[in-house]
Formats: sequence, structure tokens, C-alpha cells
Amino acid sequence: MKKIIWIVVIVLIVLAVVALNKETINSGPIKIGVLAPLSGPVADYGEEIRNGVLAGKGDSQVEFIFEDEQCDAKAAVSAFQKLTTFDKVSLIIGPGCGSPQEALAPLLKDKRVVMLVPSAASRTLYDASGGQFFNIQYSLEDESKFVAEEMLKRGFKKVALVTYGNAFSATHAKSFKENYKGELASEVVLLDDNANLLPELTKIKNLKVDAIYAPDISFFFGTGMAKMEQLGLTKPIFTTYVAELPAARPLVGGVYYSFPENIAGDKGAVFALSKEATEILITSAEKCEGDSACVRDDLLTSGNFNEFGVSKRGFTMKQIP
Repeated sequence: MKKIIWIVVIVLIVLAVVALNKETINSGPIKIGVLAPLSGPVADYGEEIRNGVLAGKGDSQVEFIFEDEQCDAKAAVSAFQKLTTFDKVSLIIGPGCGSPQEALAPLLKDKRVVMLVPSAASRTLYDASGGQFFNIQYSLEDESKFVAEEMLKRGFKKVALVTYGNAFSATHAKSFKENYKGELASEVVLLDDNANLLPELTKIKNLKVDAIYAPDISFFFGTGMAKMEQLGLTKPIFTTYVAELPAARPLVGGVYYSFPENIAGDKGAVFALSKEATEILITSAEKCEGDSACVRDDLLTSGNFNEFGVSKRGFTMKQIP
């Protein structure tokens, strides 16, 4: 009888300690980190992400901690370590840029951090993260597949592909080449974002292509459109959602680009996707009392994401006026 009493006492003590620890862990507001490029050449993109996040907060008591990923992998890793180690954050919105996404995805598994990005990303990052990386827009692979099919559907049977030496460009290039059924007359890979486009555009002009696909924003930051005009290369340009970035808009007049379906409001897709990501993550975080494992399971069973952690959202094609 004494042994039974002692066992009961020990069980009660253990339960009390667990309850106390749970109360301590869950005390205070739930914290969500936000990684966005708040400085540098695409800082206005980061500011739209910030505005969308704040709009998505509503009346929630969730605390947001914003960190600048600078659209740079090293800066993003530093900001991530600060959020997860110092701020004890296990739920993150962002980053918005591709190289930070690539750098951070493998770190999520060991940290048990759930990340929901408000922009397109490679579907390989879900596996790289141990199933902790989710994307509210669509995958880069599906985006270039859509563009490839749209270009051919519109009668462009001979095209040139211009990309850069980074993971974002490489992912788009691979998918485009796998899915474009016309003639790929030229594939240009520029290793330097500041590379001179004139020689390559001159070669493309001489090939008499029907259109050009330039998925990377570096093409436009490198004044690709102005150089085409200088050469008299008046061919349609297709690109990705990068045309929607604030810094790119003055440089992409007339460009065709992929755009996510079912975007709410009239403040632009960057704002709308950031707001939507925030609302989804807050709902799960509050339901799960901030527990990241519970949030991950909730996202997986929500019906919003496919087997790659990517939103089931569709595509449309738009043109910059």
C-alpha cells in the first residue's frame, strides 16, 4: 500500500512539473519572427512584406519581431540565429528572397522551426527543411512550367533564355527547358549580375528569335530592356513574378509575367500574400498555443498545401502597361 501511495505521489509531482513548465513556456504572447529585405536595393519589397504582415495581424496579441535579411544569404543566417537563439522564436514568416530561403531551409530541421514564405520558392526546400518549410505562393518549378506553356500557346516557337549564376535562375532554367516544347535557340547564363548584356543580346538578335524569357530580376536591374531598345531588339519579354517587385516596376514596361491567382485587394500581390501568410500562421499558432510541431501538423492537414509544402494556388499571365 505504501508503495502505491508513493507511486501516486511521484506521478502527481511529475504532472505538476510538466504543467508548470508548459505554463512557463506558453506564458506571454506568442512570438512570430519576420525575415524581409528591409535594406538594400529591394528594401521597398521588404517594406511591402512588413505592411502586409501588420495588416494581417488584426486584433491578435501575437508579437512580431522583424529582422532584415537584406536579400543576402549570410545576413539571413545571422538574423535567423538571432531570432531562434536570442528571441526563442520557432515560427517565422519569410524570407522573401531566394538565396536566404536556400540558406535557411536546411537549418529548420534541427531548430524545429516552421517557416512560411510569402513568395515563390523551390519545392525542393520542403524536403531540405525536414518538412518545416511552407510556401504560400507557388513553386519556381511550376512557375517556369506555366511560362513555357504560355509562350508556346501564344505562338512563340523559337525563344532565347537569359539567366544568371544563382540557384533561383538555375531552378527556373531547368524547369523551363524541361517544359518548353518549341526551339530553344539560345541559352545565356551570366555569372555576374553586373555583366554586360549587349554582346549576348546582339547574338540573340541575330538568331531572330520570337521572344525572350528572362526569369531573374538581375536582367532588368542590368537595364536589359534599355539595351534591347538600343539594339532595336523589339521582341516580347517574358519573366516571372519578379516584375511585381516595387524596384522592378519602372524597368519592365510591356513585359509579360506570371502572377498568382486569387489575390485579394488592390494593394498588390506582395502585400496580399504577406497578409495571407500572416493570417494563416496566426490562426495555427493560436490554435496550437505557439507549439511549432502542432503548427506544422495543422498546416499539413489544412488542405492549403501540396506534398511539397507549396500552396495549391494557380497561375495567370499579366502584362505591365
